[in-house]
Amino acid sequence: MAKEKVGVLHPGEMGVVVARTIQNSGHDVCWASDGRGRASAQRAADAGLADAGSIGRMVDTCGAILSVCPPEFSEALARQVAGYGFRGLYVDVNAISPERVLRIERLIRDGGGSFLDGCIIGMPAQVRGQTWLYVSGEDAAAAAAYFAGGPLEFEVLGDLAGQASALKMCFAAYSKGAAALLAAVLGAAEALGVQGALERQWARSGPNFEKAVASVRQSAPKAWRFTAEMREIADTFKSAGIPQGFPAAAEEIYKKLEDFKGSAQPDLAGIVTKLRE
Repeated sequence: MAKEKVGVLHPGEMGVVVARTIQNSGHDVCWASDGRGRASAQRAADAGLADAGSIGRMVDTCGAILSVCPPEFSEALARQVAGYGFRGLYVDVNAISPERVLRIERLIRDGGGSFLDGCIIGMPAQVRGQTWLYVSGEDAAAAAAYFAGGPLEFEVLGDLAGQASALKMCFAAYSKGAAALLAAVLGAAEALGVQGALERQWARSGPNFEKAVASVRQSAPKAWRFTAEMREIADTFKSAGIPQGFPAAAEEIYKKLEDFKGSAQPDLAGIVTKLRE
């Protein structure tokens, strides 16, 4: 594939990793600064991204656009891109339900563009072999040329939009849902005065107590990002005929912990206090 200009909306921590992978694969990457904050501008500058200024200008100059944003904004962002008449390849890699993916696909295709469903599993990576970008949809294999250079690993799941997002929903339902469950269990144990007994019993037959506490403490500062994702997982479970109470409860737990955004890892007592408010 010849060098192309690719737009990334928006260069958060993971968006910058996506942009770096596209750059390493031989393409130029831009972003749109209109309405974005100082932190986004600094990340974009550090990554060497050109500034298209606005999404409209990005649509005019890019052959492909990737959406990397909080799930609650994904559909509105796609509608905005489609509204500018984008006719290139739109890749949505957000943590959203397959049903939302199909709505976004219709928006993009009705506007004259092509669409690829994607998801990212793993943390923002600096080296290969740690974080995977999965895609699904028509001609998904053709998108490999955008992602050959790493650090993201690239894998095609199939030719149906929604498969990649379904994988993300199932993966996150366990990884983030388990942390929410641990928060609830530890909170209840401390509130009921049996935390010490639980720790002793887990040492005999259960999970490692210190690791469980660490998982909850690590999740609390990111809870603000997880609430909308758990809502998407609940919708996914419902569409699959699976009871949605688990992710819905996890959403409620993470909602209570949103005040820890931007903080260092809180102690367990502070987390329990928030859970019981």
